[in-house]
Amino acid sequence: MIKIVATGLKETQDKLERAQKQIPFATALALTRTAQIVKKDIEAEMANVFDRPTKWTLNSLRLLPAKKDKLEAWVRMKNEADKSTPATTWLSPEIEGGARPAKRREKSLRAKGALPDGEFIAPGRDAKLNQYGNISRSHIQKILSGLVAQFDPYQNSTGSRRSAANKRAFFVISKGNRPIGIAQRTSKRGIKLLLAFVSRPTYSKRLDFYGVAQKAIDTNLEKEMAKALKQAFASAR
Repeated sequence: MIKIVATGLKETQDKLERAQKQIPFATALALTRTAQIVKKDIEAEMANVFDRPTKWTLNSLRLLPAKKDKLEAWVRMKNEADKSTPATTWLSPEIEGGARPAKRREKSLRAKGALPDGEFIAPGRDAKLNQYGNISRSHIQKILSGLVAQFDPYQNSTGSRRSAANKRAFFVISKGNRPIGIAQRTSKRGIKLLLAFVSRPTYSKRLDFYGVAQKAIDTNLEKEMAKALKQAFASAR
């Protein structure tokens, strides 16, 4: 007769319990690392499909890491205005397709009566574009400052010399009775068309946001989970 006795069972059970407690940590770690890959892959796709994307666009994603008590990681577009237009405003049409919503500057121009309802703004034929193919934010602000000075009676009475100069320089130009854009006086006869009034811009789907993300998840989540478990079990000894 052979007698088999379990020795060291208590020690083994303790190790298993410690390892079991590490599983939520490992899962959160794997989810967060996978989300980091998702974010990186989507940013690389932006650089590939967009023409000269701005730093603001390439930095428009936010990663929310997973936690042991909340086993989900998120990669999403920043939606805080932060003194500018939220990323969701211009990226959502590129992801879903369809019409672009009005930007803050367009809403401001409409509120002042400078931009007709249903119209949007785009760079005019004489606009000076930056390296990304856009009018710089500072130049846009200068233009808007002049137009707001024209349409805001309070700013007319208390505005600075700079606002007064902008007021004289920038104006809404019309063709017949139809406003067609915002122009700048460069001399008594010289005029530059800086912003053109256009119909609502529409976009086809360009950024495969969800497809790129799913591919990154399918490729990396299982591997990251295996690495995280190995790391967690090693630290549980």
